[in-house]
Amino acid sequence: MELIISDDHGLGLDATVEVEPGIIILHSRGGAIGSSNARNRDYSVGLRLILKRILTSHIQIVGAWVDSSRVQILPLTERAILHPSDLPENPDNLFTLVSRRMQAVGRSPHTGRRYGNSNRRIKISVEVQSIAEIVKVIGAIEKTDTFKMTTRLPTEQLRKITPEHIWQAITETEEFDPSGVFGPSTDYDLLSETGSRLPPKAVFGRAASLALGISVGPQQFSAGKGTPCFKILEEAGYRIVRKSDPVVLTELLSEEDRVWAEGKPRLVSHLRRERGHGLAKAKKAEFLRLHGRLFCEKCEMDPIEVFGSEDGEACIEVHHHSTAVSEMRDGHKTRLEDLQCLCANCHRYIHRVMKKNGLSE
Repeated sequence: MELIISDDHGLGLDATVEVEPGIIILHSRGGAIGSSNARNRDYSVGLRLILKRILTSHIQIVGAWVDSSRVQILPLTERAILHPSDLPENPDNLFTLVSRRMQAVGRSPHTGRRYGNSNRRIKISVEVQSIAEIVKVIGAIEKTDTFKMTTRLPTEQLRKITPEHIWQAITETEEFDPSGVFGPSTDYDLLSETGSRLPPKAVFGRAASLALGISVGPQQFSAGKGTPCFKILEEAGYRIVRKSDPVVLTELLSEEDRVWAEGKPRLVSHLRRERGHGLAKAKKAEFLRLHGRLFCEKCEMDPIEVFGSEDGEACIEVHHHSTAVSEMRDGHKTRLEDLQCLCANCHRYIHRVMKKNGLSE
């Protein structure tokens, strides 16, 4: 019997699964976007929920592999995308790991394609043999014709989206699926810290799915100037420009940074990311979620204690600390754990030391 994955509110997603003793099969996504033959459009959300629910349960993952028809002739060792020895503790990291490995299975190194398919039929092997127990853990429900959620989301629900959700959505959009079920943008682009121009509604829809724990589709909110979608993206620090507008990436730097980085493209890239408001706000949102307050990770200064109000948090800045500027290569991907929250004094001190040491961290 075919089942579907339910979201955190018990509503069914368009993500079809089969369950056998010790096995979970997630069907591939297919069909043209918006067409009548589109299937499993909530594949990514479904996979994320399956992995999260298994990882936070008592069930142990034995392994996972791609099972699409085109690669079934390959041995299991070449189709494997997950091993018990390399399971990350964070569900988001697990989803990213599985998606990246899925893209590489069966792809010829001579095709020249940057990305592969991250929405393929996969099998996940678990230690538990009871079908009923597996179904309960992964939140699978019986498939019906009425599972698609089509109601508009109220603004108060959309306001639950944080800069951290938006940053995660941008990262996934850049790496895996530029537009997904939303399709390409028509009038506007969102600018990421890497310089990518992305469909704003697709990014926002993915962020909403992460924040609300449900699959959010294009029919559930509007996009465009003046809408909550655009306002929340811009409040998170991202620029939204018309598709016809040229963009000079150094515009995102201060005059001081432009002088310092003149003639050094790699440093320009580093500073642009470090100064990018979207990335900084995402890091601060994550830091607040984890610690409940902002403080300097170097001197431990608490700005609210020092200045007596939340306005003091303006002196906390975000610094890229894990990768030396001299070692950054084209396509370098920044993770939130690569960043530090520092007070302005410590941040300036570290950059002065960088400058004296030949721009190395």
